[in-house]
Amino acid sequence: MKETEAKPALRISHIVYGRQASGNRVSYLVDPKGAGDERAVPESVVLKRWRKRQFPGHTFSGERLSSTLWRAVAKAFGTKAKAISKLSLDQIAATADKSRELLKGDGYLKLASPQTLHALFAVCGPERLQAILDKHLSDEHKGKSGIPDLFLYATSHSTGLPTIARFVEVKKPEEAVSAVQMAEIAFLNQLGLHARVLRLVERE
Repeated sequence: MKETEAKPALRISHIVYGRQASGNRVSYLVDPKGAGDERAVPESVVLKRWRKRQFPGHTFSGERLSSTLWRAVAKAFGTKAKAISKLSLDQIAATADKSRELLKGDGYLKLASPQTLHALFAVCGPERLQAILDKHLSDEHKGKSGIPDLFLYATSHSTGLPTIARFVEVKKPEEAVSAVQMAEIAFLNQLGLHARVLRLVERE
């Protein structure tokens, strides 16, 4: 897979205006045409634009993902994807709440919100979720992550389930994509999920 492949489509602008740097952090204007004064870091710009998307009968949502997400899922929910995939939103929320101290004890494991986890588990399904967990818990993957910055999805009002889902690695114009990140994106795509790099383009 090439980084330049603009698939899957996000249908949001990757053009950004008003770059401001503060130390190692860069922010841009959230508005795709550079209007207003709302600013955010690159990942949050993309997330906010996605959430403003509109499609009949759907609500667009998403969240930034922790680099330790899948290890946190295994710690909190176990490693049997078939059982995890059957959990309701309420069950996921209850388990996440009970696991808070357990995850805190590890010092670095962080779950996504229950709503995002529910969507993630539904999108992946048991087979793909098991493949993801197996990879991220393997000895070969120890010390690595590669998890994309964002999980973006749209939920159907009629079913309450996600019908559109994207894993997105957001990069500034000059920012490199690591081999581990590209390998993870390729892995997700091979599973039949939708993952890509979104490289921002700066305009004056």
